[in-house]
Parts: sequence; C-alpha cells; structure tokens
Amino acid sequence: MITEMNIELIKTELAQRVEQLLITRKAGKRTAIKVVHKVKSWSDKVAETEDLIHKVYHTLHEVLQQKGIHFKNEIEKEGFVSFMEPTVNDLVIKNMAD
Repeated sequence: MITEMNIELIKTELAQRVEQLLITRKAGKRTAIKVVHKVKSWSDKVAETEDLIHKVYHTLHEVLQQKGIHFKNEIEKEGFVSFMEPTVNDLVIKNMAD
C-alpha cells in the first residue's frame, strides 16, 4: 500500500506538473491571438474545465506510473483515485481560467 509520505510526494509532484502544464498551455494561447479577446460562453468554460479535469487525472496516472506504484486490482486503484479527488478538485479550482 502507499504510505502517507508517498501520498504527499505524489500530491506535490502532481501539483508541480499541473502547474507546468498550465504554464505551457497559457504561453501557447498568448502567442496564438493577441489582438482579439474573445468572451467565452458558459459552454466554452465548462468544456475547458472538463478538459482540465481530464488532464489532471491523466497527470496523476503518469505520476503513479513514474513512481512505480501498481495496485493489486482495479478496486484498489479506484479507491486511491477517489482518495485523491479532493486534491484534484483543489488543483482544478486553483488553475481554472476566469
């Protein structure tokens, strides 16, 4: 099982990688269009948030793989992902575009 220390390391690495992902994403957007500032619709904002959630979970799975963490079965894996949900939610809220 994953120890408490490992969980904190996973959370820290996940936060750092999400931050880097968003820095890269924002840099790409700035170079794409500087002249026109488009007001986003509600559906655009929802789609962007869903995309961010997907990327954060994808990054979590990458971090687990890189740390060599394997689960006995799918139930154990889903339990850990559920345990990490508050951290994922915090990262998404912190990094959502206005």
